[in-house]
Amino acid sequence: MTRPLNATRRILGLALGVGLGVISACSDPEADPTLPAERAPSGLAQGLAPQIDDGALALEAVVGAFKGVATEGVSVLSIAGADASVIALLVDLAVMEPVLLGGKPDGITAAGALAEVQAVVGSGFVAEVSSLDPVGLLQLEGRTLSPVQPHGYTRILGVRRQGLGVVGHRDYHRGMYDSALQAGPGIVEAGLLDISERDLKRPRYLRAFVATCGPFAVVGATLRPMHLFTLGQRLLAWFVEAGLSCDEVVNLAGDREAVLALASSDGSRFAYVGHPLTAKASLLGFRRRQ
Repeated sequence: MTRPLNATRRILGLALGVGLGVISACSDPEADPTLPAERAPSGLAQGLAPQIDDGALALEAVVGAFKGVATEGVSVLSIAGADASVIALLVDLAVMEPVLLGGKPDGITAAGALAEVQAVVGSGFVAEVSSLDPVGLLQLEGRTLSPVQPHGYTRILGVRRQGLGVVGHRDYHRGMYDSALQAGPGIVEAGLLDISERDLKRPRYLRAFVATCGPFAVVGATLRPMHLFTLGQRLLAWFVEAGLSCDEVVNLAGDREAVLALASSDGSRFAYVGHPLTAKASLLGFRRRQ
């Protein structure tokens, strides 16, 4: 049996029955043909992490689960506060290689992507909740699957073997990166907050994001709905505290499209927040360099 996954109550899971408490629901591996049997989660643990007042997962429990599967080259970090609850992965790009995944007619799931990579965040924006048509640029290994949308999201997240880069959508040209994704809004640009306070008048959403930090990347997800303005402020302060030099932060997705997952080194377990079995148009992954 499976319990419904919804946008405001995130689910934390660990594969192969490893959990923080009693597993209260089970899933069928055959429901997702892209998920290898050895990676299929034997439980979606609705209540492994205590819920706090606004329905978000308790950060301490989520961090503990991710640290339980942490792998070389990836550190598990967090940001906590009265208006912020964020889990983040600090990825050492000397150890891990970024790769943009997607382009499949049936989409790609975070759980399925972990057959190829050890960490994944996403997703790329789509035309509507039930659609797998990307909004704006989606380029995979030099092949353009969807063109730049001139009046769409204003950032291009570029992926190449050496690392990540972010440019404005009007400055992008083919060949700049091996793979690229149109995303946004930009949260931080050139080390400065790039979101107006007007954002505080808009609804709050669960978020997934990526930051470029020189030899590192920071990818993460919020465990409670947040404004991008607030998220940007908290990230900038946290970068200073952590001694990180991060020049760009881009919003990847919100609500049901937002997901973050990390697999153990041997691939036997993984932890996630979001919807790991829901197909996405594209995902950003990190795999160990050969």
